[in-house]
Amino acid sequence: MKTLQIRVPDELREDADQVLEEIGMDMSTAIRVYLKKIVQSRRIPFALEAAPTWGAEPISVDDETQRMMDEVAETWRKVRR
Repeated sequence: MKTLQIRVPDELREDADQVLEEIGMDMSTAIRVYLKKIVQSRRIPFALEAAPTWGAEPISVDDETQRMMDEVAETWRKVRR
């Protein structure tokens, strides 16, 4: 049997301990379950994604601009049919 030692920020450890306690599991068991899942599935058992490099923020438009955009969208829908 090998020992695994990791360093994590105090707040992360405390938050994880609290969640695991609610589940009824200790940290060592949770880590073993995670490692077993990696071996079983031969992958990280959740999606890993980078955050988008751009962000779309809503902008406000006046009623006339919204009407024109709606007309363009409707025309586009008709053309695609």
